[in-house]
Amino acid sequence: MPTKYYELTEVEGFDGRLFVYKRTVDANVWNFRANIDGVRGYIRRSTKQANLTLAISEAKNGYIELVGRQRQHLTILKTKFDDVFNIWLKEAKKRKTDKRYSYTVGTYNRYLKGHFGNLEVTQLRQKQIDNYWKYRENFYVDGEGKDRLIVNEKRIASKTKTSNNIKIKPKYGTLRAEASIINEFLEWALRNEYVGREFRLRAKDAGYRAEERRVGRRETFTEHEWNTLTSYLRSYRDNLGIFKNDRTHKGHKRQRQMFYCFVLFMASVGLRVGEGKGLRWGDIKYVYNDKEGKWTTQVTVRAETSKVREQRIAIAHSERCRDWLLSWREESEFNSDDDLVFYGNNNEIGNDFSVSFKTFLKRCEYKNREGGLLKTQNGDTRTLYSLRHLYATFRITKANVEIYALAKSMGTSVKMIEQHYGHLTNEYLIKELTRNKSEGKNKHRENDLEIAANLIQYLREGRLSAEEVTEELVRISKIT
Repeated sequence: MPTKYYELTEVEGFDGRLFVYKRTVDANVWNFRANIDGVRGYIRRSTKQANLTLAISEAKNGYIELVGRQRQHLTILKTKFDDVFNIWLKEAKKRKTDKRYSYTVGTYNRYLKGHFGNLEVTQLRQKQIDNYWKYRENFYVDGEGKDRLIVNEKRIASKTKTSNNIKIKPKYGTLRAEASIINEFLEWALRNEYVGREFRLRAKDAGYRAEERRVGRRETFTEHEWNTLTSYLRSYRDNLGIFKNDRTHKGHKRQRQMFYCFVLFMASVGLRVGEGKGLRWGDIKYVYNDKEGKWTTQVTVRAETSKVREQRIAIAHSERCRDWLLSWREESEFNSDDDLVFYGNNNEIGNDFSVSFKTFLKRCEYKNREGGLLKTQNGDTRTLYSLRHLYATFRITKANVEIYALAKSMGTSVKMIEQHYGHLTNEYLIKELTRNKSEGKNKHRENDLEIAANLIQYLREGRLSAEEVTEELVRISKIT
């Protein structure tokens, strides 16, 4: 049905390509229609202006923006945020774990969609993105989630969305997770030319105080815990000890072998779970160093499986990684270069071992701790991501890997490494800077002065805090 135009007015200077009009006879707001080369039909937008002069001005700006987007090969047709987000979801599912994908979908449908769903992606503004925090703050107060606070008496003891388990004011970590989803989508939208500039949703803009926004240390394993885990892991692989099961058949044994290799490999290479999930045999290369007489395992993380959509090379820190992989490849049903290393049913992506890993850790007895190795000493729960954190921790504390190199290998930023592992780097720096002081105050006077100078430099660079530097300077002065 043809669109009716009321009070149709041509905008001068555009050769009949730009008009303003009203949708109804008594409408207050003016709209514009534009004819753009290469686009069939008209592109229509609201000027959001009731005054004709202002409407014409907005129409001119809108036309110029549309032409600019077209020259940049950006989408200029109206596209709902919700529609584009679902396109991204289909692609993201290929590289996300089942748990992470389910969380992404649930979070979007529960919270994000209400604010973003009806926005036009091509007309997105930073202010609209920032306004999400206001929407989220009021979600359970006077927003869409208010009705969910009604207690369902029939499910009072269950994990339902009632006043029993809903946080009216979400934790800062929850907001960071929600922001991460939106930012991952926005980065994809920029790469795929749905938006013409970079946008960011920052959790720290939600108005939380510094003490509320403090990021905790990520859960990993101590060296003793890891040694205990690997011992249990071998028993699990070989069907021995507490893991012995006389009913285990060939398929079960193959699954155990894959699990064994997966856990050791992920701890040795430091990939994200989704990256390990999408790894294929052709992505793995073994390089022999004649000088050192050692093998190095190189892993190519392809852009399509990477969270940041950039290809990189990750190096296994253990020489034995090659042995684990070769042994598993011999046992695997699928061992061509195009086959998945760690596969689900019928060599399909899907097996990320999230549930299996937690179940395994529960059975690993450790110092009479409830939940075995699943829980840390503080009672926090470990996940598969703890293997990635273990990799980072050991690289910093045992191999003295430079932070930039570590960030490149892990496919993250130096800022992120410092944010989550800065306490380790600072501890290592102090250890290195002060290791020779006890050998004699006169003999090492020059060294101590150099140590002091280095401490000051690290303070200036932000690698050590003022408190840490002060503590070490005091300790040096007492020794010397």
